[in-house]
Amino acid sequence: MAKKYDVVIAGAGHNSLCVAAYLAKAGVDVCLVEKNPYVGGGAVSRELAAPGFITDLCSVIHIFIQPNPIIQRDELGLLSKYGLKYLYPDTQTVVYFDDGTYFTICKPLDMMLESIAKFSQRDAEKYKEFHDSTLQSLDLVLSGLYSPAPPFGSFVSLMDQSDEGRKLLKGMMLSALDIIEDWFENEKVKIALTRWVSEVMVSPSTKGTGLIFFMMIPVMHKFGGGLPVGGAGVLSECLEKCVLDLGGTIKTSCSVKEFKMGNGECKGVVLDDGEEILASKAVVSSLNIKQVFPDMIQDASLPEGFVDRVKQLRFSDFQCFLQGLALHEPPAYVNDGKELNEVLCVEFAPSNLEDYLRYFHDLGFGLAPHNPFVSCLTLLDPTRAPENKHTLYLYDFAPYDLKDGGPSRWDEIREEYAEEMLHFLRQYTTNMGPENIIGQWLQSPLDLERHNPAFMHGDFAQLGSQLDQMIGNRPLSGWNYRTPVEKLFMCGPSTHPGCGVTGGGRAAVQVVMEDLGIDFEKVIA
Repeated sequence: MAKKYDVVIAGAGHNSLCVAAYLAKAGVDVCLVEKNPYVGGGAVSRELAAPGFITDLCSVIHIFIQPNPIIQRDELGLLSKYGLKYLYPDTQTVVYFDDGTYFTICKPLDMMLESIAKFSQRDAEKYKEFHDSTLQSLDLVLSGLYSPAPPFGSFVSLMDQSDEGRKLLKGMMLSALDIIEDWFENEKVKIALTRWVSEVMVSPSTKGTGLIFFMMIPVMHKFGGGLPVGGAGVLSECLEKCVLDLGGTIKTSCSVKEFKMGNGECKGVVLDDGEEILASKAVVSSLNIKQVFPDMIQDASLPEGFVDRVKQLRFSDFQCFLQGLALHEPPAYVNDGKELNEVLCVEFAPSNLEDYLRYFHDLGFGLAPHNPFVSCLTLLDPTRAPENKHTLYLYDFAPYDLKDGGPSRWDEIREEYAEEMLHFLRQYTTNMGPENIIGQWLQSPLDLERHNPAFMHGDFAQLGSQLDQMIGNRPLSGWNYRTPVEKLFMCGPSTHPGCGVTGGGRAAVQVVMEDLGIDFEKVIA
């Protein structure tokens, strides 16, 4: 006989776990079903490169979850009860240019201004002005980040009611590069700031990315990017403990084949082995909406044109190739600047804007140039490796669909590509030869898709972060967390607020609770 719960959730990424935790806190009998033998989705850490060395499979630094009430108010006890801990280094990132100069991105505003002033005193003054301006609108932005997004038309109308809102609205229509070009004059300042923004996997010249820049600056300086002690997956592990403590059920190594339908509504999930897990009140999917519709829904009456709209949804502008390395010692950079050898993250970039923008252009055409992101996390968090040893998170932006050979060619060139990345790094370091490398683990965009099919196209954001696919448009206007199928809801990166570790399940669960007749405010009181 099939087991029955109040709510069944397909997938156990950090967003799903948030949904489950809040529901369980409200007394709902909830069950998560996860394909992998562990929870976490894109917030997972494993021993991969060598025994005792922790590698993050996807997310590393958690930025946009920091303002979330999950952290700020500790609504689920993740900090006070389950041991979640973040480190907030003052110097967050160094952008290392190909001419040997570098730019430091810092949490304290005064340090950031000093960094910019090394390149342009005028730009430092403009950055202070920009920061103060965006800080005034931060509460307005954050108020909608962790709650259900309104319909996009309503959002625009609301923004149009104030000067502050109209300023944000205009910024949303522009690209991050447009805004930076308007405010700053030094090319390296422009490159460093847009390199930062591109971490959401969109080209800085993509229209509609201006809001990301408006958010990134004040969030970074007010809250900082948090490094989770023990690995990015510790967040998911703490959420897992919370769900279980509250009486929830988590079934791992269970792959969902389809959603069970009956009488025009979703009744549960069917696993690959034919087992059915039923839900009396609701089913929530954190899978990619392009996975679910129409292939995982049988005998459902969908609105005319809905499937076509789903098919037209676009992925991120590019994906990434990741290496996890186990090291004897951290990278020693040829440039003797103190920040380079002590900073959490080093991002490489061309030193002129034309070459920098061509880099993103080439990615869009299926080419795979190198400008890696290097993060020696054990410099701050030694718990991730054996004593006096280190881990290295090394990744490059990369296309899923290679120009010569398509995605399948990644299986042929993955080792060669990884060696090219290391060769690039060796030009800027003195000790990254084979003698320093204890172990290595590789993940191409194709590997990521295989590991987590919800990351279709190797896209950990599930969908691109272009404006027409954000806020009330994510994933589709009219369909944010609810779907055309009765009792079937969505959460995860396919829904607002989208890409990254945001704790966005807090927004999705409010819609589920509304339909179940549960007062969310009483649950979190």
